[in-house]
Amino acid sequence: MIDLHTHILPQVDDGPSDWEDALALIRQGIQDGIRGAVCTSHVLNKLDDNLEGKLTYRFDQLKEMIAKHNLKFSLWLGSELHILSDFDPMSQVATINGNKKYLMIEFPMNEIPGDSDDKLFKLTLDGFIPIIVHPERNAKILYRPQKLFEFVNRGILLQMNAGSINGVFGRPTRKLAIEMLNRNLVHFIASDCHQVRERPMLLSEAYHTVQKRWGRQTAVSLFEKNPMAAIQGDAIVSPEAVSFDQKKRKSLFGFKKG
Repeated sequence: MIDLHTHILPQVDDGPSDWEDALALIRQGIQDGIRGAVCTSHVLNKLDDNLEGKLTYRFDQLKEMIAKHNLKFSLWLGSELHILSDFDPMSQVATINGNKKYLMIEFPMNEIPGDSDDKLFKLTLDGFIPIIVHPERNAKILYRPQKLFEFVNRGILLQMNAGSINGVFGRPTRKLAIEMLNRNLVHFIASDCHQVRERPMLLSEAYHTVQKRWGRQTAVSLFEKNPMAAIQGDAIVSPEAVSFDQKKRKSLFGFKKG
């Protein structure tokens, strides 16, 4: 498995506080069957030369530490770009593995800012493919999941957190995660790990759940094939997405019209 969304660079965001914690996360991932990860530290305000240099420096240090400890684990660099942050998509760390194609976008947990559609449209118009991270945890999307279909219908991809399938983030999020998988609205599943105990680097439980319910081919695509394609900048071909209809959405989530 390849973990597309991780916070394993130490002392740059709310991930590991030191090198010992960073290596502990990686060892946890290796034991779980993960063979590589993309380092996607938060960019909450501005991606400038200073932050780019810091992320690149920590990334190179972590690769050296992995080699020093003889760990068989691949690393690629990217970032988790907040939709309200100031960033140049051509920055070396804005896209996954610097491929100038795929970039990961985060919304605030309780809303989708009003100009998000315009920003995402501009990115796609410029030839980039946005990947919206953990949309199943967003409060606005929980209320209006049809937004997910609208995103995918515009060529935007979606990354789900493994914990969402496992019920870590609550019942409503788990229900939406299942519906997203039923409707082919998931392109990647990742750990979004931060710490060994609270936000671990674990994917195998979610992998087995997906394999059992949606088949091995789906599991391989979401945990292995698609993440590697995003890293390499290759095209990702997915089954046709299925729209939410209002009646089913009301029945599933219990929301009343209006």
